[in-house]
Amino acid sequence: MSDQQVKISAYVSPDLEYCYRDIANIFVGSDEVTFEFGNHHKSSPGNAVINNRIVMSLANAYDLQQRLQQALMEAQQALLREQQGG
Repeated sequence: MSDQQVKISAYVSPDLEYCYRDIANIFVGSDEVTFEFGNHHKSSPGNAVINNRIVMSLANAYDLQQRLQQALMEAQQALLREQQGG
């Protein structure tokens, strides 16, 4: 986190809906990134339904990429430690 960024506290409602998605599209424009999430259509193989569309600024998308990469790396390291017995 750079010196110019402010740490923000976020409230997460206990009623927040969890959604499972098994397909994603990403579109990068000149000043924003659009993520589309959906699911493969169970009764129509080869088709999918897009359920959510999220738009972020490029700066926020880069931040998301870095945080996701860090989280995945930490999870992978924890899994390896667990598999090695310690």
